Amino acid sequence: MSDIVEERLSQIARWRAPAFQALLDALLAERSPVYVVGGNVRDFLLGLDESMTDLDLVMEKPVLEAARQVADRCGWAFYPLDRERDVARLVQIEDGVERLECDIAGLRGDLAEDLRSRDFTINSLALALTREEPPRLVDVCMGVDDLRSRRLRPATVSNLDPDPVRLLRAVRFAFKLGLTLEAETQEQIRQRAAAIATVSQERVRDELWKILSLPKPSAAMHLLHELGMLPYVLPELADAIDVAQSSPHHLDVYAHTLLVMDNAALLRDWLQGQSVALEPEILAIMERWQSELRQHFAEEVNSGHSRADWLVWHALFHDVGKPSTRTEEIGDDGAIRYRFFGHEDLSAEMAESRLTTLHFSRREVQLAQAVIAGHMRPHRLHSNFAGSPISRRSAYRFFRSTAGGATGERTGVDVLILCVADRQATGTDRDDDWRDFLGHIHQLLEFGFRPLPGTTQRLLDGKKLQAALHLKPGPVIGHLLDQIGEAQAAGEITSAEEALSFAARLLDGAEPQAIIDEPD
Repeated sequence: MSDIVEERLSQIARWRAPAFQALLDALLAERSPVYVVGGNVRDFLLGLDESMTDLDLVMEKPVLEAARQVADRCGWAFYPLDRERDVARLVQIEDGVERLECDIAGLRGDLAEDLRSRDFTINSLALALTREEPPRLVDVCMGVDDLRSRRLRPATVSNLDPDPVRLLRAVRFAFKLGLTLEAETQEQIRQRAAAIATVSQERVRDELWKILSLPKPSAAMHLLHELGMLPYVLPELADAIDVAQSSPHHLDVYAHTLLVMDNAALLRDWLQGQSVALEPEILAIMERWQSELRQHFAEEVNSGHSRADWLVWHALFHDVGKPSTRTEEIGDDGAIRYRFFGHEDLSAEMAESRLTTLHFSRREVQLAQAVIAGHMRPHRLHSNFAGSPISRRSAYRFFRSTAGGATGERTGVDVLILCVADRQATGTDRDDDWRDFLGHIHQLLEFGFRPLPGTTQRLLDGKKLQAALHLKPGPVIGHLLDQIGEAQAAGEITSAEEALSFAARLLDGAEPQAIIDEPD
């Protein structure tokens, strides 16, 4: 990293932000100097600025009127973010889509005072831009030295106090930028960990989202635990620490969850087109359904949050109900065996509560509930159909049970990918049962993505069923439609006439009810 910093330092005088150049020229015509601050300078020195789409600037007050005039001249949208603090946002919009964003704030005191008030030394850097001279680096807190040393320190100890969200940002920056939190800084954060409880839930949510978007979320979760912040931001996960599990699990609930999160992060990154190292047997399945999987997981659940992004969150909450549902059994050999009956339903409830508290959208909460509540079903199907293919009826019931109005008919696909990450973290053996499990996952994906011809359109609705069989409204109608749907999915009936005949036989008791007879 130090070599990159040195190389970029030598390029400071030629600093350019081509996407923002016209805007900067217009600003400098109004006011000089203008200072580029914070993460923009840090990322430039680290060589991370190639795809820069946002710019942070400060300049002498007043700001708002000058920013408005420049926005009008350059064709950008103008928003007064904070009139009291003199902060404006300019947004370039093309074809109705936001392209670039520039925040401009008035200096808090002089430049040195402004920079010293920032969170970390690596963010207390500025590039001074003027009309006549080349850009000049301003470093009042030895931020460049810390970048060279790969070290993350607060600009001053007291800078952690005004905004406790900076404690979470320390964890994010450490892993995002590959920096080290020295022992002194870690102790400063521990002493202030409880202050996280005073931060708005929306800001906690946003920081957690960025942290869980990192390549290895388990390391960040472990650091949150080490720094004493985990009980304040994710108490459900903190409660899983040292909760023992029985074979085939080889880790306690907490360590298992972290491993599932890392597995889910790898799958997420692969689904988003990144080059990552998946286990060969998993990769074979993912590549077989690559187009369908990537299209499904690219779906936006809420603004900027895709199904793929949510996989790590599903992993985070999938077993949080285990501490409260654990029971003990003594085997014939005198060994203790732990059971967690119903933990998936409690985990879904706990996820709903936490995600609602964090102010995620209702659709995001419902998706997480559906995936977490359903995550044991593929494991049970694998066990029930050991040594044989999963029946189409059971595959149909699986996708029906995991579908929800807001979550989509193929939410079962999200469940299956979570289950791969879960099973991958359960034990260390890669034996025949592991390969059989992946075979069942492949069968269920095939059912979801490649239904038999003629099985996707409903053959009958309730009104036609009532009229044809002279039935009164009631629960029997729904039961018959469910049975017809299963038989259709299995390829046993393909027309409305066959569906009516099938329903009549069910009413007469001449047709076995597979929903009871087949394992699930």
